[in-house]
Amino acid sequence: MTGPRLLAALAASVLTLLTCWAVPASADPGGSASPGEGAPGTIVQVTGAGWPAGTSVHLSVCGRLAVNGSVDCDAAGAVTAPVGPDGVVTGGLTIGAPPVDCPCVIRMATPAKADRMIVDVPFTVLGHPTSAVVKDAQPVRIDLVDAQLRGGGSWSELFGWKTRRTLVLTVRNNAPDPVKDAPLVVGWGADKKADMPLTAPPTGTIEPGATATFRVPIELPPASYGDFVVGGRFAGQTDFQVSFTTYPYLLFGLNLLALLALIAGVRAAIRRRRPQTRGAASASPPPASAPAAPRHLERAALLAHLDGTARPGTGDTLVIDRASLLTYLDGPPLLDPAALDRFLAVDDATAPLPPPDDLSYPSTPEGGPDEPR
Repeated sequence: MTGPRLLAALAASVLTLLTCWAVPASADPGGSASPGEGAPGTIVQVTGAGWPAGTSVHLSVCGRLAVNGSVDCDAAGAVTAPVGPDGVVTGGLTIGAPPVDCPCVIRMATPAKADRMIVDVPFTVLGHPTSAVVKDAQPVRIDLVDAQLRGGGSWSELFGWKTRRTLVLTVRNNAPDPVKDAPLVVGWGADKKADMPLTAPPTGTIEPGATATFRVPIELPPASYGDFVVGGRFAGQTDFQVSFTTYPYLLFGLNLLALLALIAGVRAAIRRRRPQTRGAASASPPPASAPAAPRHLERAALLAHLDGTARPGTGDTLVIDRASLLTYLDGPPLLDPAALDRFLAVDDATAPLPPPDDLSYPSTPEGGPDEPR
């Protein structure tokens, strides 16, 4: 009795395990989005079940119901979410503007293989245009031939006013059918992110095997300098990006000259405020013939100097040369200045000499001075 019961229990367990294991593999994958609509920039929670465990699911917003595949999808905003052991996948997707018109879907797809799984979840992109879907549209095959920037180096740019460039984009249609009105998305920005949109021209029709060149004018705001990029996408699949550098070198030079002029003006003002260390007497050197007075002036030496330099006047007077006497007395004031002024003060050449107390002496009949008493 125990043996059959044990075998039955084991058989039931194995059957249960096989059933659970086979459910994810046999069930079709599915998905949903919450919320079901939103403007570009809205974050949507995408959930799916029945996906192969251990794989990843690619999530992207597509226009025209993604009838042309990834060409209709916003590849720049796509994300990848892993699938759990139970076959459930969950990921957050920021809604972007698809390169073509709606109706739009959120495409969930496994990596490109023979057994690739794809689920399209309907989604409404608010504010995005809607047009009829061409069911038989062929995939677009556009190759980038060249992308370059032209212009630059103008006077306004060198002075930091306006920086202008022109994007010249050349592409080739390698599809078997003409490409009509393919979207061209262009932007510029700094730090390798072209997030400032530019107005692109209409693309028209490109015949199979033909090339087309498009020119997009670019104008940066005043005082823009540094490293910039210009990039975008053509027909939703062909990416391009070019970079350039601009600096207002002439404006930098003018600022440097202004700074040097300011420094020179400050230095000149400081020099004018310094006190003059040279006296006015230095401009008129004393006569070479007049000897300097000794440091310790004696009365006899002074009288001898006066005897040699004074000239006879009227009567018993002598005329003293004031300039010669001042030059002789150059140095520290060894005499009373007031007494010296009284000694030299004369109204005319016939004035009598001061009394002997003021360093004067009378003339003798022989023409020589008396000895001091």
